[in-house]
Amino acid sequence: MTILVTGSTGAIGSRVVAGLVAANASVRALARSPDKANLPGAKVVKGDFDQPETLVRALDGVSAVFLLTPPHPNDVAMVERFLDAAVKSGSKPRIIRLSAIKATEGGPSESLRSHGRVDCAILESGLPYAILRPNYFMQNILGSIDSIKNSGTIFNSTGDGRVGFIDVRDIADVATAVLLDRGWDRGSYDLTGPASLSFHDVARELSSALGREVTCADVTPDQASAAILQQTGNEWFAGIIADYSVAYAKGWGDFTTSFVEKITGRTARSVADFAREVFAPALRGAAS
Repeated sequence: MTILVTGSTGAIGSRVVAGLVAANASVRALARSPDKANLPGAKVVKGDFDQPETLVRALDGVSAVFLLTPPHPNDVAMVERFLDAAVKSGSKPRIIRLSAIKATEGGPSESLRSHGRVDCAILESGLPYAILRPNYFMQNILGSIDSIKNSGTIFNSTGDGRVGFIDVRDIADVATAVLLDRGWDRGSYDLTGPASLSFHDVARELSSALGREVTCADVTPDQASAAILQQTGNEWFAGIIADYSVAYAKGWGDFTTSFVEKITGRTARSVADFAREVFAPALRGAAS
């Protein structure tokens, strides 16, 4: 049977595709523009969450789905359309959903509340499922490349809040393993790295990996939101950043779990690993 990967061209989805291909699985990758997708070993098909007819075609003969939707104020409607197509399909596929840290309908941000509603919809669909709820992505720190290159500074809107940062490579490895093993069905798994750290701790890890001092400058959640609004023009996303900043400052992400190790069989990557293996090379590339 075939595994369908949505969000297949993104940082996580593309790694899930590669992991499944390496495991000799039959992979179908959903993309809005298939001709632009570079996903060796996968069959790329056209699909759009706003066009249900494309979802029906993409789901034909599929046994499992990695369901990742883009950050969007209408993500609940997107998933409801997808689940409707999946329920009506003959194969009744397993749904492996990428959700968010401790997602709940009563969460402290609209994003978390939306993820909570989506998770409930998946449970109510009657389809087999597993829900992956990762903590703060280490790769988000790559957004500080310019400020570190220019002034040796990362900006932090979470105060002294500590977070169980997780590498997206580990998220993808977990998703791949769960897609290939029905033993994880009917579970929800909060995914973290091995340690809960503040952004001041992150600055020290970056300093060590880069061989130069990186300082952490604190800003308010409103300042962080204003900066995102200026960069993107997206008021909804800017509000999400402010809400997450407040939540993390209050300890929303201050925990770790062992699910990465339990599911993949190896220890989760640390911030030090990320700084050395991902951030340092990216910074060198930006400086060249």
